[in-house]
Amino acid sequence: MTQLNHEARETLRSAGITPGQWAKRHGYESAKDWRGDECGCTDDRCIGYHHDATDECGCLPALIEELRRDERKLTAARPVWAAHVRAVESGTAEDRAAADQLADEWAAEYNPGAVWHSLTPRGIVYRNQWNDRTWLIYDADRDSIEAADVTDETEISA
Repeated sequence: MTQLNHEARETLRSAGITPGQWAKRHGYESAKDWRGDECGCTDDRCIGYHHDATDECGCLPALIEELRRDERKLTAARPVWAAHVRAVESGTAEDRAAADQLADEWAAEYNPGAVWHSLTPRGIVYRNQWNDRTWLIYDADRDSIEAADVTDETEISA
């Protein structure tokens, strides 16, 4: 198992992230279980592949920014989902229009490659301009930002 090096730990600390939180963000139980590279990149061959051993890792700052973007996206998705739940419960055209408007604005802001999006029982899904697949991008049950392929229609409505 790889341990995060001093520079990675300092970069994470400066961002307000502990090594344990970083490891959990990427599917590990703790920092002791970290299997990414020691520079903090999730690619375990980063040093020597993305950058030389003597150079700083450019991946870690980009991954931290991606985390921050996902946090902003999640914060913005919650009122969209709350409006959707209100619309489902009330059944009124006004509530549906309000939820759809919020979803349109959220998709335009956080998923600019979307060619289509929808509020479904499972969460917010979209199709992007690069492939003909449907992606769950907000999982309502887990209250999380996702990138799960749900092209099978039964997965969308589940």
